[in-house]
Amino acid sequence: MNIQLRPKNIIVIGGATGIGYAAAQKLLSAGAHKVILASRNESKLQAACKTLKKKEEQQAFALSFDIADVNSHTEFFEKAKAAMGEFPDGLVISSGVDFDGSNWKGFNISEADWDRVMNINLKGVFFLMRNFANYLHSNKIKGNICIVSSISAHRDLLSIYQVTKNAISGIVHAYGKHLCERGIVLNCVEPGTTNTDMMRSLAGFTDGVRPGKTWNDNSIRRLIRPEEIGDIICYLMSDVGEIMSGTCILAGGGCKSIFR
Repeated sequence: MNIQLRPKNIIVIGGATGIGYAAAQKLLSAGAHKVILASRNESKLQAACKTLKKKEEQQAFALSFDIADVNSHTEFFEKAKAAMGEFPDGLVISSGVDFDGSNWKGFNISEADWDRVMNINLKGVFFLMRNFANYLHSNKIKGNICIVSSISAHRDLLSIYQVTKNAISGIVHAYGKHLCERGIVLNCVEPGTTNTDMMRSLAGFTDGVRPGKTWNDNSIRRLIRPEEIGDIICYLMSDVGEIMSGTCILAGGGCKSIFR
């Protein structure tokens, strides 16, 4: 299938590593004109941008950004516009922090940890989505927003991470139906266990390319690769994504530990 990207100048939050970086690479390969990688880690950001420029002929830029700093969002959009020389019309949000909820850790979480995860994974994501949608609307631009949620949205909410992902998926379902009336398409993908830096403890398991132990929590018996989620993001950022407004695609490889 030959998909056509709907936006052409796309910001990827969390673009320095993992799913965000894979998404940026896939978007450029699919025809994006310019992509901005944004994250809090300046050194990883610059390294990722340099590597991406070597692999793709289109233009890639790096901008330092803290999603939890809600007051900086509009200024960041203007910085993105200045870097690209054009209005951004696409946004991928693939940033987040994890928190282990096993063995009553979620129940006994400190207030500081609760606020830290909530501010990045939920508050920051919601306001960035809202502020970018308003930015597009005020400038009379049609565009796309794709948020990376998680399969954790479907599990018992034992950790703050699962709480935030459940809320994000619900927000996409709700607001995606209404934003499309403004020409703004909002969708999300809910990856299962994916081979990223967040999952370093699973380095001994195979992803279907590298050798390793069998992963028994899903039917494909392996970890998911970031580029596979990147393909889904490209699909949701395409013209086809318009008829899916408000959709969350579960990409768990037939996960066997979904509880809800």
